[in-house]
Amino acid sequence: MDVIELRRMADQGDADAQNMLGRCYYGGHNVPQDYAKAVDLFRRAADQGDADAQLALGLRHYRGECTSQDDAEAAVLFRRAADQG
Repeated sequence: MDVIELRRMADQGDADAQNMLGRCYYGGHNVPQDYAKAVDLFRRAADQGDADAQLALGLRHYRGECTSQDDAEAAVLFRRAADQG
C-alpha cells in the first residue's frame, strides 16, 4: 500500500492505516521523518484501540522518544495492548 492511500485511509479514521503511517513518519520511510506526526498518528490509532499503536506509543513514552518520558503513561498503554492479546 502506498503512502497516498495510507493518508487517505488514515484521514478517514482507519486505525490500522494511522498506525502504519505513523511508522512511516517515525522511520522516514517514503515520507520525510516527522516525529510529531508519528506520535499524533500513533495516538489517534491507540485511542481507537489499536494494540500495535498502543505498544508503539507506549515505547515512545517509556523511552522519552518524540514525546515526554512518562513511565505511568507507558504502563497504561502497554497494559491496554497486552489486554488485547
